[in-house]
Amino acid sequence: MKKLTGVLLSGLMATSMCASAAISASADVTELPADWNPADWSYTVVGDAGLLGDSAWQPENDDFNMSYDEAAGVWYINLNGVANKGDTFYYGAQYKVVVRGWDASNPWEFSFNENGVAYGLDSNSIVDFGEEAEEAEVVTIIFDGYKTTSRIDNPYTVGTPSPVDGDHTYFAVGSGIFDPAWTPNDPKYQMTQGEDGVYSVTIPVSEELWDEPFEYKVAQDGAWTISFNDEGNYEDGAPNALGFVDPDTTEIKITFDPATLKAGFECVKAAEVPTDEPTEEVTDAPTEATTDEPTSEAPSDTTPTEVASSDATEDASSTTNPTSDATGTTSAPTSGSTNATGTAGNNSGSSTSSSTTSSATGKVATGDSAAVAGLLAVVMLAGGAVVVARKRISE
Repeated sequence: MKKLTGVLLSGLMATSMCASAAISASADVTELPADWNPADWSYTVVGDAGLLGDSAWQPENDDFNMSYDEAAGVWYINLNGVANKGDTFYYGAQYKVVVRGWDASNPWEFSFNENGVAYGLDSNSIVDFGEEAEEAEVVTIIFDGYKTTSRIDNPYTVGTPSPVDGDHTYFAVGSGIFDPAWTPNDPKYQMTQGEDGVYSVTIPVSEELWDEPFEYKVAQDGAWTISFNDEGNYEDGAPNALGFVDPDTTEIKITFDPATLKAGFECVKAAEVPTDEPTEEVTDAPTEATTDEPTSEAPSDTTPTEVASSDATEDASSTTNPTSDATGTTSAPTSGSTNATGTAGNNSGSSTSSSTTSSATGKVATGDSAAVAGLLAVVMLAGGAVVVARKRISE
């Protein structure tokens, strides 16, 4: 029975290890591999019924594979009539771009959204049709190998250059936090490009603007010919993006990402004032007081203790052995030994103090030299008596 139980346990452990290995092998990719090259792979769009109808969320469905525009270096797909699939209207539709063939056992393992690698819950991109758009002629999904973007009723055509190709300048424009409002070429709202390629500008806001909404866009080259909102739409007449000023905000940061063609905003709040002075006062004073004083006194306390314990131990052992020998043989030496001990123990207060002091300094605490000589004589006489007694007994 025990053997059978052991076999079963071994089998369960092996199964558990295999399951763990399978889970770890199929774990989602959370960041770009070091040797990532988008041109080595193909891609497909997955999403909900608002985009793909009955083929929603099927990563192995070849009907939604993306096409590659070699001249522009991007993948794309135009989805026609998607806002009213299945007689159901969607204000927004979720989607992502999946890397085909990365892991045959887990087709979901490697995917992208509008921010980069997509992983975990709520990591899908969203196409926002807007509350007033009852249907869309076409939704276009574009993937540049690193991020996704989408646009409505502006189908992708191979060979059509991106609106951001070439050298351009970008200006934040809008109402509410802008003064003057809706001026697409105001120099104080011109955006600068960061190392990540994203353009930005910060706009100071006062307390009066807290809890207030504002509208904004990003105008290319200081004109209305091409402007971008938060959905990447730049066709003529595209709706404005909407922002909101949170309480305690000191600046609004407007951004534009040319990779996704999307404008965005961020509320920047005042940094907390650091409190350095109390920390310095508490730290410095105790450090000096505790460091200096114990250091100078430590040697005087430690040295006498070690010397006293060492010498006292040796003296005690040297005086004990003769006493025990004398006690075990005859009454006369024992009496003498007892008297000597008693004399040491019954001294007056001055002799007691002398005994204690001698022990602390490592000296023999047994009185003056005459007393010591008398004690040694008693011990020698006792030893001689023992020898004589043994000789007589043997005869």
